Amino acid sequence: MPTTVAANQAGPQRSINRYENIDALRAIAALAVVVQHLFGDILREATNQQGIAFRVAATSIAHFDAGRFGVVLFFLISGFVVPFSIKGRYPLHRFAISRFFRLFPAMWLALLCLGIASTMHGQMPSLPTVLANMTMVPSLFHQPWMSGAYWTLTSEIVFYVLSAGLFTLRVLYRPAVIASFATLLVLATAGPIVLRSAGLALPVQYISLHVSFVYLGLLLRMALVDRLAGAWVGAIFVLLVQTGVLLTIGEFSLSRQDGFFLVGEFPILASYLAALFVFVFSVKTGRPNHPFLSWLGALSYSIYLFHGIAALMVFSLIPLTGTSIDLPIALVILALTLAMSVFVYEYLEKPMINLGYRFIRREDNAESKIAV
Repeated sequence: MPTTVAANQAGPQRSINRYENIDALRAIAALAVVVQHLFGDILREATNQQGIAFRVAATSIAHFDAGRFGVVLFFLISGFVVPFSIKGRYPLHRFAISRFFRLFPAMWLALLCLGIASTMHGQMPSLPTVLANMTMVPSLFHQPWMSGAYWTLTSEIVFYVLSAGLFTLRVLYRPAVIASFATLLVLATAGPIVLRSAGLALPVQYISLHVSFVYLGLLLRMALVDRLAGAWVGAIFVLLVQTGVLLTIGEFSLSRQDGFFLVGEFPILASYLAALFVFVFSVKTGRPNHPFLSWLGALSYSIYLFHGIAALMVFSLIPLTGTSIDLPIALVILALTLAMSVFVYEYLEKPMINLGYRFIRREDNAESKIAV
């Protein structure tokens, strides 16, 4: 008989299967990312810097990073949902299959579209770059992302691998362990920055800080839903450490223009706090819970992958001006993004997700026959 995971390793038994408002949060997060990128496109490409669209974009980005708000909201949602999908017979095997079919097929289609678009503009990506991007961890192979918007996917993959390890060690659902681990992730970003001031030129990375927010989402799940002892203390402690680090690394990031802080410290800090507030409010109240937002949330991964491609298509025909004309251009991009996302979701994402489930069920049935 194959070994099975103990019942208490499958996570708290009172955990819910699905929150409809979580899908609505995904919609809000995806739209926030799209808006931020549209504002960035206007600031980079618009010919009239006195136009209303340019001024609105500049003012917005100077006061609030909508893109980081959306990304942090996505991270919190992942921590809230994903660890509790590691369950059943051979949980890690099932988890790997489900995550693969959930993420990679749509991503590969997006890379194909990006490759075609880049080639049409005389910038054909190299084969090593394409292959590295297909893994979702191109930096591991010293290759750039084909789209800078996809950087969050590396954080997701790292989170999956780390969570699989924590699950194997039977500590994934222990608040004290997760809080300690998340704190170490934050310090893995802060430590090299602090040591640089002492003359040690250590490499600096932000991915561990990003992943710590995914584990904050897990702690908040255990505190708000499962009400595990110590979860609130752990979540608050991790949040305080994260906030302290964010307050101290802004000047460093801005001085070397590495993109973590774009135009100042306040917009980033405001976006993190806003994402946390919206997330906790939603979990506590069950809102927003609107069918349209839930439907849009189901499309959020495709929206995330294809909104930049839609923008490239539109910008190749209609350039940005920085004036009020950019509003209908933005609406066209949103409409095209939605159309592409519906198509990809219905004809690629859903079939691939279902295919993954069929693989899992087939293997479960085969193992059951062997056991008999």
